[in-house]
Amino acid sequence: MFNFDEPRYEKVVSDALALRPQIEAAVDKVCEQGYSNIFFIGCGGTWAHTLPMKYWVETTTADVDVHCEIAAEFLACPPKAFNKARSASSPPVPAPPPRSSSRQVLPGAGCPHADVRLQRQHPGHRVRRLQVLQLRRGRRPVRGHLHLPDHAGRPLPQDAGAFPKYDTFMEEFGNIAPYLIKAKDAQDERCAAMAEDFKDTDYHMVIGSGMLWGEAYDYAMCILEEMQWIKTKSIHAAEFFHGTIELCEEGTSLIMLYGEDDTRKLMDRVDNFTHMLADEKGVHVRVNKFDTAEVELPFSDPEFRKIVSPMVTYTITERLSCHLEHVRNHPLTTRRYYHQMNY
Repeated sequence: MFNFDEPRYEKVVSDALALRPQIEAAVDKVCEQGYSNIFFIGCGGTWAHTLPMKYWVETTTADVDVHCEIAAEFLACPPKAFNKARSASSPPVPAPPPRSSSRQVLPGAGCPHADVRLQRQHPGHRVRRLQVLQLRRGRRPVRGHLHLPDHAGRPLPQDAGAFPKYDTFMEEFGNIAPYLIKAKDAQDERCAAMAEDFKDTDYHMVIGSGMLWGEAYDYAMCILEEMQWIKTKSIHAAEFFHGTIELCEEGTSLIMLYGEDDTRKLMDRVDNFTHMLADEKGVHVRVNKFDTAEVELPFSDPEFRKIVSPMVTYTITERLSCHLEHVRNHPLTTRRYYHQMNY
């Protein structure tokens, strides 16, 4: 497979999965103390990668409130629902959020690096890191996605029937590495052709919904914009018809991220519209789909597939990123401003 280090990938996945006992122990400890909310706090891609877990938990149980907060906004105007802090958030962290003693809260944080500056800068502010999600820029290892089911699935009230198959899911989830590699390989040739086809395309629409809305946001902003400097808009399938529809012109590129949750019909509506454009208006847009339903996975229960759909999408779109980097002669690690200047 082009520019793919399989042993390294296997190690990243296995190392992440090996942290399951530590993550579960940390989450269980907080659960024993009681909590009323789950807070995911991050920025950019780390924030986007928490959106699927919010969707999953909120469509699975009514007993847990989930919040996905952008770190800078969170610090500027902390939500009233947040109180006791139990984990560090992504840098930059200029000051600790205020706390109250009204309720216990379980925040989950996604951090690019094991950064403990918050504790050092504010030693009086008690911070306990639940787990650091190592999401390195450039090659986009899948490690962060591998931790999220532990964070979001473990706290679900299983005894109330919210997710009684957690243990079964996690055991089968532990066998996912070879399936992800196979999915990459199956998409490699297609992604090479796709990259060649629109290497000079200067605008894309990336469309997603449900469990894959966060992936659409992330791929548009963090990959095509940040890493390839291509103007891109991330669009929720349900919102596509409220403005963005008017930007569909001959040759417009639509990258559609299809998942397996109940919002799949929203994606179908967008897809059907593209056919109507061709039939009724003679306008032909360029549609490329990444559909997790086409990927073989190690699960005994079809319901488990939607939980990992962001990870699967993340895995196969990496092939497109890799080939775009090559045909455009633009390394994914090249930046104009990000980490190049102080802002």
